[in-house]
Amino acid sequence: MSTQDDSELSIAKPEDFFVTRSDDDELQPVTQKLPGVQEHVRVVPMTMGDINKYGGSGDRLNPNELASEEVAELFNEHWYDVREHDNLDVTAEMVEEDMIAFGVDGLLTAILRASGYDIQNGVNMENLEMLEKIDDPEKLGKLMELAESRN
Repeated sequence: MSTQDDSELSIAKPEDFFVTRSDDDELQPVTQKLPGVQEHVRVVPMTMGDINKYGGSGDRLNPNELASEEVAELFNEHWYDVREHDNLDVTAEMVEEDMIAFGVDGLLTAILRASGYDIQNGVNMENLEMLEKIDDPEKLGKLMELAESRN
């Protein structure tokens, strides 16, 4: 049974879970809102292969743990307007010295959100809520063993 009123729901379509590619097999950009402002940015969503490259879905890609070199690489590959700009290649030095103070976090958030990161965070929160409801440590241990055996 649904816990939400149907009037609040938006139905996801299958294409919401797949990237779009051109006839040349190039990933196509999507427009993503930057957090906290009225501006948007064009980004190329990350695929599972991209996510695995930066820590993997199993390790729960953590933007705060990315080195400047990894951030620069992510921007060059997934920030569409940089990717398509002939004279711009973001470097680790640019990330560290030339970007506005909070620009990195906003851009990373936009790329991750376009890649389904909010869905993963929702799954993680639901899992934590379920774990908090288990009051018997022995049951929790058994559930953890079961979960690990499935991986």
